[in-house]
Formats: sequence, structure tokens, C-alpha cells
Amino acid sequence: MRTETVLDVRDVTFGYDAAETLLHIDELKIARGESVFLRGPSGSGKSTLLGLIGGVLPPRQGHISICGTEMTGLSAGRRDQMRATHLGIIFQQLNLLPYLNILQNVTLPCRFSALRAKRAGGESQAIAEAARRLIGELGIGEDFLTRNVGTLSIGQQQRVAVARALIGGPDLIIADEPTSALDSENRDRFIELLNAQRKTYNCSLLFVSHDLSLAKYFDRSLDLPQLNQVRAS
Repeated sequence: MRTETVLDVRDVTFGYDAAETLLHIDELKIARGESVFLRGPSGSGKSTLLGLIGGVLPPRQGHISICGTEMTGLSAGRRDQMRATHLGIIFQQLNLLPYLNILQNVTLPCRFSALRAKRAGGESQAIAEAARRLIGELGIGEDFLTRNVGTLSIGQQQRVAVARALIGGPDLIIADEPTSALDSENRDRFIELLNAQRKTYNCSLLFVSHDLSLAKYFDRSLDLPQLNQVRAS
């Protein structure tokens, strides 16, 4: 049976001006349901690569496709729509909106993607129910739903961020250093939780960190300085 490729990066280069190339990725592929650990120290180009994958940054050359759709060449608005529909992002600083409660934060992606809203149930009531189910699976009680996110512990906020990333079944979850502020016990518990949810919803995971000890939790491990042909040469 043929394995679906969720992310396909080929011969991509990037630089902020024509005089310098900062990143050259020959190939990076992630299959449906696969978890990939990408290690890179500060300054190695992790944020740049994630910006390229998400369509925030346009490559100088090369091809980036998500679920078979070529991102390069699309308008900025279309790239935004692709990102909202196919990617669930867990930011290092979580980026929960403090003026929204937990339920509103989790359902937010469905406001920007009709497909994710449809997958979550279509109607606002069904989307809210899908969010409640996700939040419950992640161990946050029903009585928390209307609370402001600022009243939660860091661990609870991370679970809300995971639920927001998963709502509406995106194809690829990108986790950008989400455990950097955690102690080892809570860090390991968080990764196990994230992997369990990935398997439940059959989405792929790209987990980015500088901490090589986390690689054991993932199907495959990559090293960005080796992947980047500019630094490898």
C-alpha cells in the first residue's frame, strides 16, 4: 500500500538577500502518521525552515508541497489558507489568546478554515462539542472551559495548545520547542501525550528542539545542521 506524503520539501534554498544563502534543504519528507524529531541548536535555521514550511517565508528556489499541493507560487492569501487548513502549530510560547477562554482558544482554527470546521462537525455547536471532547481527552475538566487561559498552570496551557492544534484534524502538527520551559518529568509526559493524540487522529508530527535526548520518543530523528547543505558543505 502506498504511503501518503504529507510534507515534501525538495531542493529548497532561502536567503534574505541574493548575496547570501542561509538554508539549502535537499530533501525532507514526512509520511502520514509519522513522527519526526528535528534537532537544531540556536541559529541553525529552525525558525526559518518552519517559516518556509508554513508559507510565511517564500523560498528562493525549490518545491514545498503539503498533502500534494505545491505551496511555492501560491499567493500570500492562499498560503495562509493552506496553513490554516493543513497545519496545527504548537508554539514555543504557546501563543494562547488571553482575552479568550479555553473553549474559544481551542475552536479558533475552525474560524479560519472551512475544512477544519467541517471536519470538527460543521455547526458551531458540533465544533464546541469536538473541542470539549479533545479537552477532556487531554485531562482538563469541563469546569475549566470558560476560564481565562491566564488562570491555568503552564501544563494546562500546553494541553489547551495541543487541543487547539488538533481540532478539525490538520494533516501535520508542528511543535516548535514546546517543552523548553518544562522539567524533565513534565517534558516527557507532555511528549507522550502529544504522541498518543497524534496516533488517535492519524496526523503527522514534526517536533523541533535543541535537546537530542528527546529523539527516542519519535519514529525518526533528523539533524538540521546536517540536513542544511549550506552548513554541511
